[in-house]
Amino acid sequence: MAITWFVPGNYPPTTGAIVYDGKIAAELSARGQTISFVPIAGRHTWPDDAARHSAAHCLKAAQTTGGQLVIDGFCLYAFADLGAELKAAGAIGMIHHPMSFEPDLTAAQHAFYAATEASLLPLLTRIAVPSDAVAAQLATLPAVSADKVTVITPGLPDAPRSRGTEGAGCHLLAVASPIPRKGYETVLRALQPLQDLDWRLTICGDRTIDPAHSATLQALAEEPGLAGRITFTGPCAPADFESLWAGADIFVSGSSYEGYGMAVAEAVRRGLPLAVTKGAATPDVIPAGGSVVVDVGDAMQLSKGLRRLIFDRAVRQSLSDAAWAAGRRLPSWADQAGRFATLLDR
Repeated sequence: MAITWFVPGNYPPTTGAIVYDGKIAAELSARGQTISFVPIAGRHTWPDDAARHSAAHCLKAAQTTGGQLVIDGFCLYAFADLGAELKAAGAIGMIHHPMSFEPDLTAAQHAFYAATEASLLPLLTRIAVPSDAVAAQLATLPAVSADKVTVITPGLPDAPRSRGTEGAGCHLLAVASPIPRKGYETVLRALQPLQDLDWRLTICGDRTIDPAHSATLQALAEEPGLAGRITFTGPCAPADFESLWAGADIFVSGSSYEGYGMAVAEAVRRGLPLAVTKGAATPDVIPAGGSVVVDVGDAMQLSKGLRRLIFDRAVRQSLSDAAWAAGRRLPSWADQAGRFATLLDR
């Protein structure tokens, strides 16, 4: 089967949605499918003329070549004026999460996303989502039939257990682009009172997506209690990324909203204790007994939890064991590609 997969053209390759698309496509290719990724140019989530023109051009080209069409939900909004064409294409949607549920939207942005979802989602022949939580969100939207929606959670690599620092100090790791929704200000404010403890934090994520917010975080990281302890790596090469995972003692996240929480799931897979907010991942990703979980934005409670984890190696070990056990139950990419292949064949 020939598959054309539309993706947002300006998302970095380390973004969870793009990783999901790429991993599923790689597994499908290994099964004999022919996958062509087609980037949609422009501002995919708040379309400008470039996005609309790119979407129209790419959709026409895909219809000419034939085969199955898959649309990543983060570029769906570029097709806002192409409902008839989208319906005729018989497209499948990979909806990582509906944008109308994003926090901190302006009234105009929310109205645009909600209207676009209401008009376009019912036109998709089938819809894949990464979690039960996103399926529940879609169930609240008008005219989205539940029998069209299939939950296919992200897979995970067969990764080794993180070994940590294995000595003095505690290495905290955060993996997400520095954008407001990821809640890094909460994490940094939580760490600021812990200057009496021996810790360091590495933040791995693309700082070019929101340079202004990245600059705000950099300034915060230079304040008393944090200065000299925070490293912003930017996107990491695979070998460097693997080294960060291997040497981490605790995974942290202050995110306010995730459709699934791929970085949290990988941390669990590697047996890392979690210190996260409730928005960092869907509830089925966060293991009972393997994490400190606080309300979104609650820097004080996150600080208390981090103090205990950083100070007490035995507590860290207990949470690590619980996370490692939970991680053995999470699916592989091969498992989930098989489910996606079934969806394509329906």
